[in-house]
Amino acid sequence: MNQPAAQAGSERVVGMTLLDWPTVVTARRQARYHAAAEVPRNLFGDVVDLSVLANDTILATSYLKTEAVDGLHAGQRMQQHEPVHLDEPLTLKGRIGSIRETAKGNIVTYAFDFQRPNGSVPVTGELISFQVDPAAMRKKGAGKPVAADTAGFTKLGHKVLRPELVGGYSFEFPGYLVHFDPKEAAAVGLPAPVAQGLMSLTWMMEAVAMDGVPKAINIAADFRSPIFWEDSVDIFSRGSGELMVAKADGSICSLGRVTGLVR
Repeated sequence: MNQPAAQAGSERVVGMTLLDWPTVVTARRQARYHAAAEVPRNLFGDVVDLSVLANDTILATSYLKTEAVDGLHAGQRMQQHEPVHLDEPLTLKGRIGSIRETAKGNIVTYAFDFQRPNGSVPVTGELISFQVDPAAMRKKGAGKPVAADTAGFTKLGHKVLRPELVGGYSFEFPGYLVHFDPKEAAAVGLPAPVAQGLMSLTWMMEAVAMDGVPKAINIAADFRSPIFWEDSVDIFSRGSGELMVAKADGSICSLGRVTGLVR
């Protein structure tokens, strides 16, 4: 029996389907994301960067939001079976894949197929959202950032964030004021507006593409601590499968894993 489509304000249930989300990545759209993340222009040529498609998983779930901060982006999984090219129409077919209870709230995984008009699925993805219980967070505490261990890692790049870059990356999310407005950020307990976690995934995809745009890849990113709009970060790699983004103060922002890479 098929689950009904998830509606705003409804209880999230495993197996519940999401409303379809049609999308297309144009050259202009990809260029705007890359400019904000300071990714070299035309690095991906006419191939779509998976991190841009990852933003569609947020857009596809945005209608479920009931508060300014309704779920923290805890992680992202993206698997490309074959390249998607600029201007290709796709439809996100989403569902709630899993819900895991923790002491501070529920971790909800939204699973997506990126479907072509002919029914083929070149990309699949997962958005991992932490549905925070505010009372439990106040009682337990939010925890402290973990210091990065860079042993064996090679530094690949350095990024200095600015308000216009953080806001520019969130150009498709004008209602998510925590990325733009210091007062809104302060209202939810943040010291400054926060960058989208997916900026880290874009930097990771940049690092991968520097050695050749992937034909197939499975990339997973776990977002460990927030990046604020005047932070600076370094991007590291170890071997062919580990990526890390760390702040200048040495704390881990995100960790990435790459498997199944074909160039």
